[in-house]
Amino acid sequence: MPGLTNAEAAATLDARFPTTGGGDFIAYSANGTTEFAGLARTAIGATGWAAATNADPSVKANGSALTTAASTSAGTVSHWAIMSASSGGTQRTDWTALVGPDGTTPTPRALLVGDQLQFAIGKITVTLT
Repeated sequence: MPGLTNAEAAATLDARFPTTGGGDFIAYSANGTTEFAGLARTAIGATGWAAATNADPSVKANGSALTTAASTSAGTVSHWAIMSASSGGTQRTDWTALVGPDGTTPTPRALLVGDQLQFAIGKITVTLT
């Protein structure tokens, strides 16, 4: 099946997840199917996305470090997804497992009230092949 060229994949990601004026949010889940209500969605921000890579797959990633709001209830968070709004809205990506320092091992995070999650630059990604 023919796919997009690397340049077209990058252009598509940049159009759908713009580097300026975007309004995407990260939602969190305890099971990869439903949203965890104890952690507010994190704004990626108007300038939060870096330009997509011109490669196969093309990768779009957060261009700045991100920190969640403080958790309002205890629970375990295992997945994240990109949403179109701070509440409600449309889920834009599949639920993706949180991973540990090695970048591959699924690593759920236990949260207490007041805890926060942090994502380094390049750790929230969307790919297109």
